Amino acid sequence: MTHQQASDPDRVPARTEPDDARGNAQRRIGVEVEFGGLSARDAADVVQGLLGGEIAKADAHRFELAGTSLGDIRIELDSKYVHSDADASAFEKTVRRVAGDVSGPIIPTELITDPLPVEDLPKVDRLFDSLAKAGAVGTEQPHLACGVHLNIEWTDTDVRSILRILQAYLLMAPALRDDIEPDRTRTLLPFIGRFPKAYQMKVLDPDYHPDFTQFVADYCQANPTKNRELDLLPLLASIDHEAVETALGEKPSAVRPTFHYRLPNSLIGAEGWSISREWDRWRCVEMLAAKDERLQEGLREFRDNRETSDALGTLKRMFAEVVGK
Repeated sequence: MTHQQASDPDRVPARTEPDDARGNAQRRIGVEVEFGGLSARDAADVVQGLLGGEIAKADAHRFELAGTSLGDIRIELDSKYVHSDADASAFEKTVRRVAGDVSGPIIPTELITDPLPVEDLPKVDRLFDSLAKAGAVGTEQPHLACGVHLNIEWTDTDVRSILRILQAYLLMAPALRDDIEPDRTRTLLPFIGRFPKAYQMKVLDPDYHPDFTQFVADYCQANPTKNRELDLLPLLASIDHEAVETALGEKPSAVRPTFHYRLPNSLIGAEGWSISREWDRWRCVEMLAAKDERLQEGLREFRDNRETSDALGTLKRMFAEVVGK
C-alpha cells in the first residue's frame, strides 16, 4: 500500500485495539534489553544453555545465536566503536577488541531478539531471570543507563492510525513516566528525549489532520533523531523511505514497520519486573488510541487545561481509566 492510499480520507482505519479478532498471539514484538554484569560471550552461553541454538562470533564483543527456541538473537557490547567488520584489518580488529575490553565495565551489554509473537514474552522473561541468576544487572548500577526498547510491529499504514497512537502516547506519557520512573542517569542522557513542547502542542491539537507527507515533514523537522521516548522514524521509513529521507536530509538509520518504544528501564533481577509488564503498559496506549471518542475528549481536555495546573491531573486520570485502576 502506498502512503497516498493510506491517507485516503474515505478509508476507514483498521482497529488498533490489541485484543481484536487477530488476538495477541498474532502480534509480534522485538525486544532489546541492556544490562551489565555479564560480557556478551557469557550472556550468549546462558542463552544457548536455556534456548539452544548455535553461537557464531561476529567479533570479540558481538555474538549471534541462530536457531534458538526464540528465533535468532544477537548479543553485543552496546557501542559501535568496539565492533569491526569482517573485512577490517587485523590492526583495526585488535584496537576495537582492546577498546571493548577496557570499556566493557562501563558500557551495557545488549540482547536483541527478532520479532516474536507476543505470546512468547513469558519465555523472554524466563530468559532474563536466567541471565539475572548468572550475574546480569540493570539500572541498579548507576553508571549504566540500561533501558528496554520494544519494537512493536504495526501493519496499518493509514496516517490516522499512526497519529492516534502518537496522540494517545503523548497524553499518557506523564503518567507512564510516573509509573515507570525512568532511571535518573537515562533522563540526563539524550537517548529517551521528550518530544519538543511545540511539536506536542501541534500533534495534540484536535484540529491537526495531516496527510502522510505533511505528518512526516512535521515529525522529522521536530524530531530529526531516533533519541525520543517513542521513535517513529523506522515505521515512517518503512511506509515511504523517500519521504523520510527528503524530510531528514539523510537516509534513515533504521527501516522497519514498528513503533520503537524506548522509555522503560531495564530492571533485570528486580522483583516484579518483566518484559510482559512493559508490554501491558504499552497496551494502555493502544487501548486509548482505539477509543476514538475518549481520545478526542482527551485532546479537548488537554487543549482546555494545558495552561492550568490541572493538565497533569487530567492525564493521570485518563491513565487510571484505561488501566482500570
